[in-house]
Amino acid sequence: MSSPYAVYSSPQIPQKTFEVDPQNPRYQTTNGKTTGPSDYVLNAGQIDRDKPSDPKMDPSNSEVPTYLSKLRMELTGVQDDINEFLTKQMEVAKNKRVKVDTPKQKAKELNEFGEEEIEEDEAY
Repeated sequence: MSSPYAVYSSPQIPQKTFEVDPQNPRYQTTNGKTTGPSDYVLNAGQIDRDKPSDPKMDPSNSEVPTYLSKLRMELTGVQDDINEFLTKQMEVAKNKRVKVDTPKQKAKELNEFGEEEIEEDEAY
């Protein structure tokens, strides 16, 4: 059986492939790091009612998960990889926007565009 994979591309990133590493424990569980409720929600007293069930094991060999359980575990790991990657990309984009609003940038904008004049009727 071949493992699932995903390919991401954007104007800034031509191609990023997410592949299963069968030796990594994150691909051997149905409990993803990024797919459940946040720690904030759990600490507020919420109960995770959607927690996935444990993988089903093959009846003929109790050490091996069934085909669908293995696929589900691998997809959970790939989903974690994608979620973590996209979260980092959002942080990078956010930091780029924040840098635009630095005091140096604001001073440059003031030099280019001048100070904003507020008319009396707009002041209140």
